[in-house]
Amino acid sequence: MKIAMIGIKGIPATWGGMDKIVEAMSIELVERGHEVTIYCRPYYVPDRRKEYRGVKLVYTPTINTKHLDVAIHSFTSIMHCLWRDFDIVHIHSIPPAIFAGLPRLFGKKTMVQVHGLGWTDVTWGPFVRFLMKVFEYPAAYWSNVLATVSDPAVKYFEDKYGIDVKYVTSTTEFGDPRPPCKMKELGLDRNGYLLFVARLTPQKGLHYLLEAFKRVRTDKKLVIAGAVDPGDGLADYVEDLKSMADDRTMFLGWIYGDLLDELLTNAFLFVLPSETEGLSVSLIEAINFGCGVLVSDIPENLDALQDYGFSFKNADVDDLTKTIQHLVDHPELIEAKRDKGREYVRNRYGIKPVVDRLEEIYTEMLETK
Repeated sequence: MKIAMIGIKGIPATWGGMDKIVEAMSIELVERGHEVTIYCRPYYVPDRRKEYRGVKLVYTPTINTKHLDVAIHSFTSIMHCLWRDFDIVHIHSIPPAIFAGLPRLFGKKTMVQVHGLGWTDVTWGPFVRFLMKVFEYPAAYWSNVLATVSDPAVKYFEDKYGIDVKYVTSTTEFGDPRPPCKMKELGLDRNGYLLFVARLTPQKGLHYLLEAFKRVRTDKKLVIAGAVDPGDGLADYVEDLKSMADDRTMFLGWIYGDLLDELLTNAFLFVLPSETEGLSVSLIEAINFGCGVLVSDIPENLDALQDYGFSFKNADVDDLTKTIQHLVDHPELIEAKRDKGREYVRNRYGIKPVVDRLEEIYTEMLETK
């Protein structure tokens, strides 16, 4: 099959969970003999390479600003793909779905995969969040197939739009646990820190964690691995976060590769205090690497976590403080759950079972008139 991927920034992924997901999917599809093209934003892949691990890369114009980037790049990518011989156009996220009907007019099958409900993202203003709700309509009715990454989201779309929604979860190339090496250069030791890995945007809830951590009695550090996209316009929010932190907190910026694997393997506790999620790749990676896991009790987090970690009341600093303190004081609770979730996440979120499902859906699409 010849497949176009539209809606991400590009690969190799340097920030953003959705880019990591699509990268892993695309590489596996190529290894199975399919031809995959990813439409990239020129500023995201500075060397403008034409191929990465067998995946073809095409660059179409955009304007790198918060409100224009996605819309313009989606439009230019869709227009480019119309004249190419793709079998499947796989659109990622809600905003590009406004163009989902165009490839179908040119005889191509279109799939929209929703990685999160955009209207729940408080990073956007009221008007943009309203548009996110509006764009659900073309995602549901103008594509051949609508898929999403969590069971709660499947239920949301099926209940609201009365259509069949496919479940194609997030995935990643799971690494193996790593001993502490590079992290020692940062002064970090195994079990000596709590870890947050995500974009520094309000819906990720880092402000709750910073406030709670200040109240926790421990000599452990809090390590923040994340930043914001340059065009997000959140510089003031990030400065507010840094002003909230105490002297036990370290802001590392974007971390990928071996160092991130080390941090996830050796953390005492990975904390995800997000108010909204699609499915956090960092969460399933943390379960895979066997550190303790603590998440807010939103449905998407609990669905992914199952019984392999701990939860607290969403947006409740007092409950978050109490839960962290309890786990710090009783490390045996964390030890009892370490490593138990690795087989679970690899079976549910591993690249091979996810791409098996994706191939089934693609084949069904091509066989349906």
